Amino acid sequence: MTMATPDNSMEYTERLLNLLQDQESLSADMRIEVEARSMDMIEGLTNDAGDFLHNLDVELHTEDEVKAAIAHFPDALLHLQEYFLDDEDDDVSDDDDETPLALLPIQAAAWNFGGRNAMPFIPLLAEEGETLNVGGEGQRGGLLVEDSNGYNVLRFLAEAPDVDSTCVDVFNRLRQSDLLRKEDVRQYDLLFFSCNPASKVMFEYLVDSDPKALKEYRYNGNPLLHGMHSFAMTLKAGMKHYPEELGFLFRKNDAGKTACKLALALYGEKKAWRIINKCFNKTRNVKMFEMNPVTNVYPFMLAAAGETSELNTLYYLLRRNPIVLDCVGEMDVL
Repeated sequence: MTMATPDNSMEYTERLLNLLQDQESLSADMRIEVEARSMDMIEGLTNDAGDFLHNLDVELHTEDEVKAAIAHFPDALLHLQEYFLDDEDDDVSDDDDETPLALLPIQAAAWNFGGRNAMPFIPLLAEEGETLNVGGEGQRGGLLVEDSNGYNVLRFLAEAPDVDSTCVDVFNRLRQSDLLRKEDVRQYDLLFFSCNPASKVMFEYLVDSDPKALKEYRYNGNPLLHGMHSFAMTLKAGMKHYPEELGFLFRKNDAGKTACKLALALYGEKKAWRIINKCFNKTRNVKMFEMNPVTNVYPFMLAAAGETSELNTLYYLLRRNPIVLDCVGEMDVL
């Protein structure tokens, strides 16, 4: 059997095209054989196209090439491929230390098994997938399809470590295509999962796109700042957007404890005050020391409010701006 080489591969393609265009001249039996072989070939090429979509690389492939592959083999967007992750459960035997994860091409691009070079194609895969209803109704071309661990593409991108601006660029394009919506930030806990120093760029992007989420969003019933897994970064964001409320440092959770008290208990007084002081110094927002026109109180008075006033914090805030004491006497306390 003669194998195709780079020199004669196009010859076989041309012969095949001529055959398909002229198959009416063949006998009925031969036409049936051609149709059967064509079906097998299309199925095989669809699998090949699926493998191609699972191995995209922005340095090697263009969007036009990806569009062409999808146009000719649309089912390639549904091509599932298994990936193996190391199981972190030490109790699992050596024979079962890898857990297979069956992913669609758009999921594989987000999970970046081959690096971040596939991520720029996520918006295109979502746009094409939306047209072809990948994942089913309302799944936005596969963006919202969850893997066996409960992750969808949006959540994974939010949590992905910042190496460059790739994930933010992907979110910007998804937003332009209406495949990423403002309510997604809260509905899929994107703010919580990006709230990590390793995902700082994405966290700041999401906060800037929906600052109210800092104030209104709760995870497992608690304000975001109470999560404590990234206290400094969250407080800094709160101080940037809500200096008049001191970044929600004194907002209470369902148990009646403020984020300040939780931080003091978790980090110890010295470390907690060092973090708070650094965030306040970086903010330098004049609103932090202005009277709230609605409540007629200064932000520092949040530390003295309620039954569990935090006098150490109150003293610290007054020491930062003692001039407010001159204004307090002028307040109408009636």
